[in-house]
Amino acid sequence: MNWMRWSFPALAAAALAGLAACGSAPLQFYMLAADNAPLAESGPALPAGTVIGLGPIRLPAYLDRPQLVTALSEHQYRLDERNRWAERLDENIARTLSQALAGRLGVEQVVRYPWPARQRLDYQLSFDILQLHQTAAGRSVLSAQWQLKQGEQSLAGKRFECSEAAADSADAIVAAQSACLSRFAAELAGAVRAAAAAR
Repeated sequence: MNWMRWSFPALAAAALAGLAACGSAPLQFYMLAADNAPLAESGPALPAGTVIGLGPIRLPAYLDRPQLVTALSEHQYRLDERNRWAERLDENIARTLSQALAGRLGVEQVVRYPWPARQRLDYQLSFDILQLHQTAAGRSVLSAQWQLKQGEQSLAGKRFECSEAAADSADAIVAAQSACLSRFAAELAGAVRAAAAAR
């Protein structure tokens, strides 16, 4: 009887905890994507054998985490514990942009940083991501400072800004940020193409 008296409350508590866990929403995971525009739409291909180096890519500390980030005000941000990146954000951005640049420029080699010391590069694109989050006004923003180099020579560089309206759902936010990433890929590809045409 003693055993029954003490074990029943413990079992009931465990059952309630299990039901609560089953009722909680599962984690959702997201990936950024970028449009691979057909070469005919994005411009002429670069010379055969052209090699593009992509990176280093630097993230601010507030983005170097698994959670999606939303600004609640100018000074307050929320980390979305239920909605997370499916891989490291810098890796997702690098892989997505390398695929988009290869398609837009018609090249076979877009190598990601860090590359071997003996790797030959025709051009190197590096950038700092400054912002990538949902604003309190309901817009997804991407801001980056990029630089194009050939060897040690700086060929071009500027700040990229993109803002897309997005509903207050993780799926809509990531879709809007992906649209900004597509625009970013187009700008980077255009800079490489302009540098190649000037040679």
